[in-house]
Amino acid sequence: MNKISNNKGFTLIEMIVSLGLFTIILFIATSALLTVVDTDRKSRTVRISMDNLNLALENMNRSIKTGTSYFCGAGGEFSGVQDCAIPGQSTFSFTKQDGARATYTLYNNRIWQTVGASVPMPITAPEIYIESLNFSVQGSAYGPGNGGGDYTQPYVILVINGTVGSTSLNLVSKSGFKIQTIITQRAYDN
Repeated sequence: MNKISNNKGFTLIEMIVSLGLFTIILFIATSALLTVVDTDRKSRTVRISMDNLNLALENMNRSIKTGTSYFCGAGGEFSGVQDCAIPGQSTFSFTKQDGARATYTLYNNRIWQTVGASVPMPITAPEIYIESLNFSVQGSAYGPGNGGGDYTQPYVILVINGTVGSTSLNLVSKSGFKIQTIITQRAYDN
């Protein structure tokens, strides 16, 4: 006699093994998804911070380019005119196009701007950690309205070194940057 078994389905061991495999695959897929979401959040933070830094540098560039009476260095009379005696000063003053005196300086790892007698204001976001801000000025002492005669166009070399990243991110996720630009005064030296 043939015995036909009517038992259809899975055994308990087969169910436990399949649930275990499903759990492992689900865990791996969830981990990959969370990694992608975290990477996207970090890249958006870096992009937003770099956009902020770009806006601050563009504003500085425009103001310095149309300004006069460049003064480099922290000591002395900020209303005067002075090239950098020692290149790489972290404070720079000049007269803006509207006649107000403006100063850019590094304080608390951020770039600060003071216009006239106003209270200094940061122009970079807290996510941007400026390690060094260096100004190097040449040709200012003989520029337009300053005695003239050397035929050297006044210019400012600006060098910024720092890192970008959210304060909530760990140190590994921060991105370093170095920026150097030359800003030439728009008015010609005659």
